[in-house]
Amino acid sequence: MSIAVTLPDGSSRSLEDGATVLDLARSISPGLAKATVIGLVNDRQVDVRHALQDGDAVRLVTDRDPLGLETLRHSAAHLMAAAILEEFPSAQLTIGPVTDDGFYYDIFMPDGQTITPADFPKIEQRMKALAKRDDPFVRCVAASERDPVFQDYQAIDKVEGGAGFNQFKREIVDELKRAGALSGEPDAPELSFYRSGGFIDLCRGPHVPSTGWLKHTKLMKVSGAYWRADASREPLVRVYGTAFFKKKELAEYLHMLEEAKKRDHRVLGEQLDLFHFVDDAPGFPFLHPKGATIYNLLQDFMRGMLARRDYHEVRTPLILSESMWHRSGHYDNYMENMFFTRRQVRDARAEDGINHNAEEDRPMAVKPMNCPGHLLIYKHRLRSHNEFPLRLAEMGLVHRREMSGVRHGLFRVQAFTQDDAHHFCTPEQINGEINLLIDFFFEVYGAFGLTDVALELSTRPEKSIGSDEMWEAAESALKGALDASGRAYKLNPGDGAFYGPKIDFHIRDCIGRTWQCGTIQLDFSMPGRFGLEYVGADGDRHTPVMIHRACYGSIERFFGIITEHFAGAFPLWLAPVQVHVLPVSEKHLEYARAVQDQLARAGLRVELDESDERLGYKIRRSALMKIPYAVVIGAKEVEHGTINARTSDGEELGELRVEQFIERLGAFTVPALIASFAAAREAAA
Repeated sequence: MSIAVTLPDGSSRSLEDGATVLDLARSISPGLAKATVIGLVNDRQVDVRHALQDGDAVRLVTDRDPLGLETLRHSAAHLMAAAILEEFPSAQLTIGPVTDDGFYYDIFMPDGQTITPADFPKIEQRMKALAKRDDPFVRCVAASERDPVFQDYQAIDKVEGGAGFNQFKREIVDELKRAGALSGEPDAPELSFYRSGGFIDLCRGPHVPSTGWLKHTKLMKVSGAYWRADASREPLVRVYGTAFFKKKELAEYLHMLEEAKKRDHRVLGEQLDLFHFVDDAPGFPFLHPKGATIYNLLQDFMRGMLARRDYHEVRTPLILSESMWHRSGHYDNYMENMFFTRRQVRDARAEDGINHNAEEDRPMAVKPMNCPGHLLIYKHRLRSHNEFPLRLAEMGLVHRREMSGVRHGLFRVQAFTQDDAHHFCTPEQINGEINLLIDFFFEVYGAFGLTDVALELSTRPEKSIGSDEMWEAAESALKGALDASGRAYKLNPGDGAFYGPKIDFHIRDCIGRTWQCGTIQLDFSMPGRFGLEYVGADGDRHTPVMIHRACYGSIERFFGIITEHFAGAFPLWLAPVQVHVLPVSEKHLEYARAVQDQLARAGLRVELDESDERLGYKIRRSALMKIPYAVVIGAKEVEHGTINARTSDGEELGELRVEQFIERLGAFTVPALIASFAAAREAAA
């Protein structure tokens, strides 16, 4: 007897009754069988030992598939947990999920024990030994708590050393039982476990075929956590690791991390005198003069790009009434991340003489987003379809509460400026606006050498506003625009904004890391909530479509990304100091000052080193500060009325007239850069 299964290309394949996913892979080629990690059977992830049924739709997931790598890392979390139990028998396991770049396992350590990086070598040695044994990952399902597999599992719960009952796993089991596990009902969740050698763990799976696949793992760090992320519950040790299919891939990843350490924008911010943070302003950066220069150049560049695309820049208030945030939907969907004003008044009845939370006639909140302000500007008067598309832009300062555990330099701050804009248009104009924005974003990122950009379409999240019909129309419109653009994109279900679906832009930096920056969000809901209208060509009133968009996303975060991308060596147009004038000695200072003045009057950002240090030291210091050009002034230059220029990476330009040098650098300004992009667009058109 045989069965037939369907492959992703629509073809059918006959197999013997009882054939597994691995048998299917073998029937196609030995190489495919060797590379197959798991299968997708009728869109359900299963192990390679899963028995196929007649009519199944099957996709084989290999080691080249992101889902394959995710499975490998999930399995590596089990391997690490098994090794930790061998090394720390009284440890109690909780959960061990996959992360974007690896995995972690949260572990309860009784009796004051802990795990530190000093323990990593011995844990890794045990992991290698377990991998070498090549034990198969075997899925087991318990029919009842009397099932032998459940009894085996409880033996792991009651670990050696008398640590006692694992309340965390018991809590998970009880939740599954309340959801119907062990009830025998057809659609009830299964109580499944995975065994590898002498280790067994509660798990939904699937896993790689055996521990022999897990040879290339590395433990990365430890941190603290709480059970269920609840600070009132038990403290846990979170051990992070990563895993790859190949030794070379692991080595490349570790090399990338070393490069990332060298490029850490927080370190470079101090070294290059760009910004700093203080405890009295957590998550609020202090930009120094050089940092403010880069920040302003980023804004100038964006404003120049906006001016060529018919944007109108606006300014909206930092604080608005709480009732307005209720109307926009932000209060219900974003309240935990907002700052609210609280009035304080003197009150003799209070313990310290002050009422710290006095009632207000109109409670206020600091804006976490700019969109309601733009809606109110639109609504100030009735609009006509002839004004569309109407593009309102703002370099808008917003504030969002972030817990200390997630704040990270400029990447995650509590106050930041968005290069925000909103397009108001008719439904027929959506495609044109979306495609304009996609091309615009690619042009902006290209100016920073960020040419590897991936697009992602995110759909309706669980927490959202608007009708099903609105969401269906919005998602369909974005998908249609993306398809029309001809650019590849990935679907990210359930990750849209609460008011609409979105297109996210993920940029890859020079060491291979990806960053989510720009976003385009389509909103059919908020204009209606605010009563926005326009007079159409038919003379009737209609509700406009609203497109939210930000290209940098957050200027502060983008600043941090490009600091690491360039390792602090910003391109000439963006460098806070473009030229460093270095007189050989005090005798050459007067001419050096004249050169500095001439360069500054030409619009270059220039500094003069007036110290009495030796020239070699000055040149090294200039290079360490990553200033693009150093101009040396000695006796010959004074005599000839010239300069001697060199780049920060040591290229000698030789003796030049100041005018020649200015002409050479003149093309590297923000206006010149924007003009070059405009010329390229016109030539392409």
